[in-house]
Amino acid sequence: MGLSYRKRGDTWEYRFDKVTINGKRKQMTKSGFKTKKEAEQAGIKAYNEFMQNGEAFVPSEISVTDYFMQWQATYCATNLNDVTRTNYSKKINNYILPVLGEYKLRCLNTAILQKFINELYDRGFSRNTLSSIKGILTSSMNYAVEPLHYIASSPMNYVNIPSKRVAAKTATRSHPHFFIPKEDMEKIFQRFPEGSSAHIPLMLGYKTGLRLGEAFGLLWEDVDLDNKTITVNRQIQWMEKKEEAAYWFFANPKYDSVRTITLDSELYKLLSAEKERQEKNREYYDEFFYRYFSSTNGRRLNRDGDGREIFPVCVRECGEYVLPRTMQHASHVIQKELGINFTFHSLRHTHCSMLLTAGAKPKYVQERLGHKNIQVTLGVYQHLTQGMKTEGDAILDSMFND
Repeated sequence: MGLSYRKRGDTWEYRFDKVTINGKRKQMTKSGFKTKKEAEQAGIKAYNEFMQNGEAFVPSEISVTDYFMQWQATYCATNLNDVTRTNYSKKINNYILPVLGEYKLRCLNTAILQKFINELYDRGFSRNTLSSIKGILTSSMNYAVEPLHYIASSPMNYVNIPSKRVAAKTATRSHPHFFIPKEDMEKIFQRFPEGSSAHIPLMLGYKTGLRLGEAFGLLWEDVDLDNKTITVNRQIQWMEKKEEAAYWFFANPKYDSVRTITLDSELYKLLSAEKERQEKNREYYDEFFYRYFSSTNGRRLNRDGDGREIFPVCVRECGEYVLPRTMQHASHVIQKELGINFTFHSLRHTHCSMLLTAGAKPKYVQERLGHKNIQVTLGVYQHLTQGMKTEGDAILDSMFND
């Protein structure tokens, strides 16, 4: 059966057969046209789209909100890991949909999207956040073009992040990372000595440059005391969904940067003593010692016996897992009580800077810290420590005073 039209009340309708399943015809139909001519024009267009693409789709009938729900359920669900999907969802729900959600997908154009990016820039969003949001929009619009054929071309093709030369109306929302001098690190470790819940995570950040999730995701199976190395196999993340209870789970390291790094002598001694302490405590507490498992499906951290048993490095005396949120309290104490500019990521910043200052090759530092590329190593950590400045000043003086 081809296209047909009929009048229903005061309006016109078109319909055509799409396919027969189990002897039953599946039809595409749409009504509400004021005249038969309007119904014919829309019907022919829908029929041709169906014959070419296998489905009849009218772009005006899907909102940006509905499209992003579809994109996340199809593309994101099958191509992205849990951490990325969660990050995408937060940015879509918090930034994109409140502004663009009520547009029709076909009405989005380059001018609207460029204005959206410009306004985020003027509100002080960091370039990293802008780049992430732009990437989400670009990927989603490309998917709408191919394979869905919802729109003819991507309106993101010519959208750009404003130049750094253009001053934003609001100062950039940056989270500065500080170089922490040795004397300040000594104060930090005096405040959080060996045996305190924050000591080992702080040491891992300072002496290995591990990210927060990587430090708290470290298991004893990753620690090779014979060869004085640790292997970064995972990070721990918090999953919060509206439809189910929130939970901690293990994911691959950022950029899938699995790597094996060497321990210095002090950290080796600390981890050796900690492992021995935990083994004694496990024997002492016996059945009351906390036990943890990583589920086979989803790698959830749990105490229900779901999956394989694991042994986290960061635990209290009774074996209770030390949550990453512990570092929020430690950071507050370091900033307010000790008066030291501090974020956990500043330990990574400091580790990298110390290595480069001491003459380590940038490639070595990149691989040790799991940076995506060498430009990150050189670009993010380009500040000068006082030691580097003093050394550079001495070289400068010697150059012209021989």
